[in-house]
Amino acid sequence: MTQAKEIKTSIQTLYRQLITGLELKPRWGQKQMIAAIANHLLAIKQDSDGSRLGENPACIIEAGTGTGKTLAYVVAALPVAQALDKKLVISTATIALQEQIMAKDLPAIKHHGQLDFNYLLAKGRRRYVCLSRLDAVLSNHKSIDPNQALFEDELALQLDNDQQVLYQDMLSAIGDGQWDGDRDAWEDALPEDHWRPVTTDHRGCTNRRCSFFNECPFFKARAGLEQVDCIVTNHDLVLADLQLGGGAILPAPEDAIYVFDEGHHLADKTLRQFTHQQGVRQLLRWYSQVRTGVKRFAKDWQGGGHGARLSINIQEHLQGLDTAMVELERLLEQPAFAAQDDYQQVASMRFANGVVPDALRTQAAQLSLLTKRLIRDLDSLHEVVDEVVKGEQNGLEASLAETYFAVTGAWAQNSLSQDLLWQSYATLEETGEVPMARWLQHWQTPERVDIELASSPILANKLLQQNLWQRCFAAVITSATLMAVGRFDQLLMHTGLGQESTMLALASPFDFSASSITVPEDAVEPGMEEHFVQALISALPKHLTTHEGSLVLFTSRRVMQQVFSGLPSRWQDMILQQGDSSKQRLLEQHRQRIDDGEGSILFGLASFAEGIDLPGDYLTHVVITRLPFTVPDRPVPAALAEWIEVSGGNAFTQLSVPEASVRLIQATGRLLRNENDKGRITVLDKRLISKRYGKQLLDSLPPYKQHLS
Repeated sequence: MTQAKEIKTSIQTLYRQLITGLELKPRWGQKQMIAAIANHLLAIKQDSDGSRLGENPACIIEAGTGTGKTLAYVVAALPVAQALDKKLVISTATIALQEQIMAKDLPAIKHHGQLDFNYLLAKGRRRYVCLSRLDAVLSNHKSIDPNQALFEDELALQLDNDQQVLYQDMLSAIGDGQWDGDRDAWEDALPEDHWRPVTTDHRGCTNRRCSFFNECPFFKARAGLEQVDCIVTNHDLVLADLQLGGGAILPAPEDAIYVFDEGHHLADKTLRQFTHQQGVRQLLRWYSQVRTGVKRFAKDWQGGGHGARLSINIQEHLQGLDTAMVELERLLEQPAFAAQDDYQQVASMRFANGVVPDALRTQAAQLSLLTKRLIRDLDSLHEVVDEVVKGEQNGLEASLAETYFAVTGAWAQNSLSQDLLWQSYATLEETGEVPMARWLQHWQTPERVDIELASSPILANKLLQQNLWQRCFAAVITSATLMAVGRFDQLLMHTGLGQESTMLALASPFDFSASSITVPEDAVEPGMEEHFVQALISALPKHLTTHEGSLVLFTSRRVMQQVFSGLPSRWQDMILQQGDSSKQRLLEQHRQRIDDGEGSILFGLASFAEGIDLPGDYLTHVVITRLPFTVPDRPVPAALAEWIEVSGGNAFTQLSVPEASVRLIQATGRLLRNENDKGRITVLDKRLISKRYGKQLLDSLPPYKQHLS
């Protein structure tokens, strides 16, 4: 009890110091957020080893724009983490927020507060150069990239002049202390085909056995993580670390207090992390490439015995897999597997309720069995090569051993991913269990059409429960948009958190009544695309002006481009359209036009409805051409909607409307970025006032002044 009081006192003191030092006004919502997080964390019971007891690790806070949530969660969570000997892990969905926290928020908190703490940015292994591979590339004037090598019938490729110069510059920069090996810190953009040969993943890394271990940029960065109090990272790396068992890159979940900022992305990121897909022809080519590599290994291997037997076994497994894949290809060419839909201009077929035909399930089970045998012997081969790298046995030259260590590790990792796909297709969910989404896609390749099999969970709840919530000491999930139609139910369903979680919604301190939302008389209900496009072409010139900063949001790239083409040239000259240049470049051009006293209009899609920051005169008018409903034409949303209907629910009211509510709040939220902003929102979709669900959507929005026709 005494410790809790001391921690609360230190939090209050830190907050007062920051308010004074940063010359901020205390915000009621910010103070509520600090109190909620601190009370939640301090209420967690621990055993004698400091592990969490109980089942309530999450504190969920929707904090409206302008709350100052970064300062709030750092002030509340960092003193607790330090007192309990835990690491504070701040995870974001976007690089922009990550950079803001690292470059602005944490330095300001450290400078103006009297809390002594250190912080670092955590990145995955592939964001750092591998000195062993860089040395090998320069020493041999060859690329040892296993992915490239597998496509070339050789384990080495000649470097072009640009690569040789680049790699020599990298080595010099590291030697001079001018570069820390971080890809993002290199002065120029690095093409993927130039970067990939000089980086590695956990399967290709020899760790402490590497002669460059003491200078390794990745391990230097990771060693720093062990010394700091606060780690900033992204959702993808947190999830990747959890897939590796937790603690592989970041602190073990049991020793971490996570803050998931932009937390509304966490469930979707999880689904992507656990999605598996594989093309049939692509995999047949991969088998051929691995076979070539194993034959080369057999020639290079001088150790006889186990290594020689493994190379023979692997070639036999690959032959069996070749035969099974050809049988699978014949099966998938039958009319029953013909494409029925068009997903992102790719012909596709989704299996209803995730149930695949028995013949496909049987074939997948056979492929899984054969792939497991391949994984077993590839892992063994990897271990044999590892013993050579360690010096525990002979059989390969030292330089070849490191090359084969990376190559065999990549083979084993790829095979493991393949087996996860086969297992998914071979498994039949029990009655009442949430199904997987399973689908086929027909890709046109230069030679022929390749059929790709794919599978994904439709909800992230169990994955997050098993990998994160049951393990972590505590977690805070925050964002400006966590609630849907006024409730947290949607978030709880997707993340697997329960009603016992601490939940709080904090309104933005901004004066929304100074801005307006209008549904004009010429708004229409979207119907036939051609008619809708013409209606927008007619309406936009009436509602846009030539002297302000405007953002026009579309839900379809095709509609956006057609509307642009149909507008008079004088309007086209003012429009900066997403896709014509990089997002950053478009925003820079937009700001420059406003700075020069001109008007500017941005045409954008969903990525412009979230995350862009255009305060003041840079944006005073947001136009929403169509309510942002997710059309369940993609496999995972379609499968989720289907499951809701089969379970007796209504997918439109339980899924589409809540998701549209969140997206609409995000889109309108582009208008007000600071306390002095004001402007107007125009919605050209009449359904906001003509349909019954429109009232739900309106009631979920901040209290703008409403002008509804």
